[in-house]
Amino acid sequence: MTGQAASRGQSDYDKLRRLPWLYGSTVMTAMAVLCTVTAPLTLFAAELGLGEDRIGLLSGIMPFFQALGVLALPLILKFGSRRVAATALSMRYLFLILFLVAPAYAASPDAVFAILLAAMLGFAICRSLAEAALVPWSQEFMPRFVRGRITGRMALIYVPVALGVSWAIQSWLDAQTGLDRFMPVFVVGIVVGLVGALMLLGLRGGHPGEAGQAPRGRLTEPLRDRNFALFLFASALQALVATAIGLFLILFFRERLGLSSGALVLQVALIPVGSAAGNVAAGWFVDRYGTRAIRTALQVGQILLLLALPFLGLQVSGLAWLVPAAFFFFGFLFQAGIAVAHVYMLNVIPPASKEAYTALHYSIDGMTAGLATVAAGYLLVWLGPGETVLFGLGLGNFEVLFVLAACVTAISILAFSRLQEEGALSVREFVGHFTTGNPMKALWGINRYASRTSEDRRRDLAFRFSGLGSPLAKEELIAALRDPSFDVRQEAISALGHIGRHPAVVRALEEVLEYQGLVELRYEALRSLGRLSAIGSAPRVAALLDDAHPMLRASAARALGEMGHAQSLLRIREMLAGDDELDCRLAAASALGKLKDRESLTGLVALYLSQAAVIETPVAEPRGKVVLLAITKILRCEEDFAHQWRREEAQPGLAVPGLLLQLGRLPTSASRELRALAAEYDPHETGAALRVLTRLAPDLDALARPDAQAAARVLRQVGDLRDPHPALVVALGVIALRVLGR
Repeated sequence: MTGQAASRGQSDYDKLRRLPWLYGSTVMTAMAVLCTVTAPLTLFAAELGLGEDRIGLLSGIMPFFQALGVLALPLILKFGSRRVAATALSMRYLFLILFLVAPAYAASPDAVFAILLAAMLGFAICRSLAEAALVPWSQEFMPRFVRGRITGRMALIYVPVALGVSWAIQSWLDAQTGLDRFMPVFVVGIVVGLVGALMLLGLRGGHPGEAGQAPRGRLTEPLRDRNFALFLFASALQALVATAIGLFLILFFRERLGLSSGALVLQVALIPVGSAAGNVAAGWFVDRYGTRAIRTALQVGQILLLLALPFLGLQVSGLAWLVPAAFFFFGFLFQAGIAVAHVYMLNVIPPASKEAYTALHYSIDGMTAGLATVAAGYLLVWLGPGETVLFGLGLGNFEVLFVLAACVTAISILAFSRLQEEGALSVREFVGHFTTGNPMKALWGINRYASRTSEDRRRDLAFRFSGLGSPLAKEELIAALRDPSFDVRQEAISALGHIGRHPAVVRALEEVLEYQGLVELRYEALRSLGRLSAIGSAPRVAALLDDAHPMLRASAARALGEMGHAQSLLRIREMLAGDDELDCRLAAASALGKLKDRESLTGLVALYLSQAAVIETPVAEPRGKVVLLAITKILRCEEDFAHQWRREEAQPGLAVPGLLLQLGRLPTSASRELRALAAEYDPHETGAALRVLTRLAPDLDALARPDAQAAARVLRQVGDLRDPHPALVVALGVIALRVLGR
């Protein structure tokens, strides 16, 4: 159960079981609004002869009356959110009956305006009461862990119904003439709205006792909350832009492009389609990564859309696609942005004071949006149809409005990005999820992983995530650490080492280190932590250097080397010198090479010699190469060694003569012998090459360089080998050439 927002012991399961009532009410209510107070009202008022200023006033009334949210607080606390929301939502549609009498006064625009104004006043008052009660109530009946997805689903299930209704409205309005053609549309909207309001009674919670007494409703707490005040500012600016542009975008295309009322109604139907797509996508990301980064990304898109709108004119080709796209992206960006902010508010406000917080937010958003809509209408009338010079460009009145809206949105971005949100990604981290690896394939894999799959399929998907390298999959991989399959968990641990050093990833891998009896998983976690260079985990990893299991000791040493944890040098040197297990000593050698520990060179050569002494055939020296690689890393010629050895291994006798010849061209005491040996080098007689190379030790000693002294000691230490492996000859040649050839 969600403790903070639980309603009288209601479980999360019961909340999820009753969500169909919420979905149904949302769909029916949205359909009712689509048939009444949105595009049909705007077009109805325009055909009745009302000007843009009065149309803006009618539409601006609705958000403006949201100020009643604060005044309704005592009513909500007394009767409960559930009862107030259902009653007010039902009553608001009764006021819209006045729409049906407005055509009788078509000859008098003032009378028409008065009738529509009265209808919208009643609708706005009831709407404000209903939503002021519904928002805090939603914290009770919506489980926190799926709030983003619930928002997306509500938008998604509404789309097919909205498209059908919009198509029906468009067909009806274009097939009929006169103002009477709007009447059936309004009647259907009123009836559907009443049904949607009553469906809310299927939800639980929102009782007076749970809503709290008057002290909980005091506004002093949210007013003192600086983070919430910043949220109110950012949210109000977004509401300002969304409301004004949502209204005048219709009139912009009607005046600039001459689209018919029916066509505009159909185009406006793409707003909920875009809203559904945006809410589904944003909701999924919000539940995983928090709201701040997602909201910022959406608002950046809003600015781009607003700045693109002024360029949509009759002279632009492809308007048949661009206009619908504008409505779609308006819904996608603006409606999803508002929904994300709503989720943020529900997540951060204290449940004990949720009514006060939400009422204040609802009221401020409404007042800001209402005033902005009215002001935008008067601004359009004041600017008139002529051009206005803004930023050196000649713009019309609508175009000026869009540019100003883009500026306001930029301010909202700055405010929202500064909000506190525990556990949320920063904007940079969120963008990094899409610039690292293959995000599209990762998203597809996440979707498939969430479905019903077999053990083999889950293991394969976890393996594929490691190849994609996208941080988007980290939640699935972290969850896979609790999979019943050992193989899936092992692949998930390995994959986590390829998707970036995110704190959640590091924490999950550190938890695996604590597993007892699952050595292979702990070993894999050490490898992943090392691959991530998770230096913060070094103390936990270093503790395993003393583990009883040699595999864990060896893997811990390698991981510390990958991390560059210099504080573990002494313990790793001890492991190199005295660990009972050869694998651990070799792992220590590898780690010391990564740490560039010059003081361990003598011990590394001693380990190499101990292995060379027991090798039966010259070609069987895989362990010795581990040590040679570490030595060349310390002496900063690892890449040359690996390159030359691959050449020598592929074609024996190819790389060594070339190294000897290059050394023979340098002014050393053994130049002549080196050139002679290069000319007649036999890959089966490596002892001669070793003896000539060791003669370079005095030349190296004569150089005042730290690498030269260390290289000379290495040459002297291996000089007594009779039949050295070619890899040693290659390594010594590369080392000498790098030091002498500088």
